[in-house]
Amino acid sequence: MNAQAKPVYDDIGSKFEDFTSSASQRPIEVRTFMGLLGDVTGLTVLDLACGHGDFSRRIHQQGAHRVTGVDISPEMIRLAKAQSLVRGDDIHFEVGDVRALPRLGQFDVVSAAWLFNYAEDTAQLADMFASVARNLKPGGRLVAYTVNPDFELAKGNFTEYGVHVMDQVNLEGGARHRGHFVTEPPSPFTFHRWSAEAYAAAATAAGLSPPAWRLPCVEDADRLGRGGDYWAVFEANCLQAAFECTR
Repeated sequence: MNAQAKPVYDDIGSKFEDFTSSASQRPIEVRTFMGLLGDVTGLTVLDLACGHGDFSRRIHQQGAHRVTGVDISPEMIRLAKAQSLVRGDDIHFEVGDVRALPRLGQFDVVSAAWLFNYAEDTAQLADMFASVARNLKPGGRLVAYTVNPDFELAKGNFTEYGVHVMDQVNLEGGARHRGHFVTEPPSPFTFHRWSAEAYAAAATAAGLSPPAWRLPCVEDADRLGRGGDYWAVFEANCLQAAFECTR
């Protein structure tokens, strides 16, 4: 994340936990991200933009040898540490800005859910990828979840699934959006959507392979109890996408 995101998530705090547990798209997001992550048994994992630690804990529960979570928001790290204290796990959490992250170690995997969409320009995007490369073993993988480069607000909003997008300002290499999480009251935030080409340029400049993209997939179980066209916008104009790079 960047400094712009810090006060947003400091303010949201526990409301974001409520959002992640109630948004209808969340099971699809988790399934897609964890599926791409694959078997982490015995591996060391650095979880960037870890928030309150949900994915860090999922990765730990899947058998990772060591998990380190980093987030720019002190409030999110406080919540993450509090959960670890209750659960008795040994996940290490610390506050840090991924744009200028030092080498914390040489990890087998770097995971990053909702990090790169907080780069405010392509220079910050490049800085984030450079931080990933500094902390990734040769042959290691980056697994990320971010804003789909092909999303276009004019083609449909994401409100039904937990995020309302208010506007779109086109920029060189992408777009800036204002939106809010569908919480009570709404939790506003600003995010950026970068093109696949911008991602590829940042990744290769850092010494990583170009991203291999994967869209989330709605399964039959997700359709149960929903109207026939409930997932139509999600499938036609998905806000989300995952990708993988290797070093």
